Amino acid sequence: MTKTKNSRIGVALSGGGALGIAHIGVLQSLADHDIAIDGIAGTSAGAIVAACHAFGVPMEKVVERIRELRWYAIPKLSFSGLGLFSHAALTSFIEDFLKDARIEDARIPLAIIATDLETGECETFTKGPLMSALTASASIPGIFVPVAIGDRLLVDGSLADNLPFAALKEMGADVRIGVNVNRWVSERRPKNLLDVTMRALEIAATYRGHAGEGEVLIEPHLEAFTPSDFSKADGMIKEGYRAATLSMKHIKALAAPGARPVPAMGWWDRFKAWLRT
Repeated sequence: MTKTKNSRIGVALSGGGALGIAHIGVLQSLADHDIAIDGIAGTSAGAIVAACHAFGVPMEKVVERIRELRWYAIPKLSFSGLGLFSHAALTSFIEDFLKDARIEDARIPLAIIATDLETGECETFTKGPLMSALTASASIPGIFVPVAIGDRLLVDGSLADNLPFAALKEMGADVRIGVNVNRWVSERRPKNLLDVTMRALEIAATYRGHAGEGEVLIEPHLEAFTPSDFSKADGMIKEGYRAATLSMKHIKALAAPGARPVPAMGWWDRFKAWLRT
C-alpha cells in the first residue's frame, strides 16, 4: 500500500447498528486504492469492525457471519435490572474472530470508545482486554446490561463520541477519515425494538460537525436500510465502498507528501458526485 513519510492516516468509524456494516465497504475501498491506515478508532458497531480490521480478521468471514444474524437472535434475556439482555450472544460473535485478544496487540493501533454512564464522559480504550471494551462500546442503553470495568459502568460509545476524530488526533493521525453511517438514513417507521432504540440514539448522538483541516467525512447513503437489516449486508457494503471511492481524490490529496490544506468537500459537492455514479 502507498505510504508517505509526511502523513499518518487514521480512520474513525461511527456506531449505527447493522448500518455499521457499511464500514466494511469503506475499508475495502481504502485498501483497493492503496491507502494504508496507521490507526483506527471505532464506536459501537464501528468498534467491532475497527477491531476486526486492526487484528487482520478476513472481512469475508465477518460478512458471512453477519448475513446469518437477525436482531432478535442477538440478545439473551438478562436477570439484571439495568438492561433487558445480557451480552452472551454478542460475546460469542466477537469470540469467533478475536477470542481473548488485548487491544495493544493489534496490528494497527486501535482505540475503542465507550461512555461512562455515571459521568457521561467518553472513555477511550487503547489497551486492556478487547472483549470487555467492545461489549461496553456496543452496550445500547436499556437493551444491553452496562459493562463494569474497574469502578466504571460503561455503555454505548455513541452517547459520548459517535465519530471519534479526537481519538485519532491522540493517536497522532494528521490525516483523519471519519465514516458516519447515520447521515443519510431511512426515515421509515421503526419495525422493532432495536430500530426504535437505534433511531433514538441517532437523533441524540448523530455527528453534526463538519470535516476540519486534515479531515475527510464519508457519509454513505443508507436510506434503503434500517439498523436491524443484517440480512442486507451486501447492499450496505456496496454503499460504503461507493461513498469512500467518491472521496478518494480528496483523501489522496491530503495524504500526498508536502500536501497543503485541502478544503473539505461540502455536502453539495458530495451529493453531485453521488449523482454522477
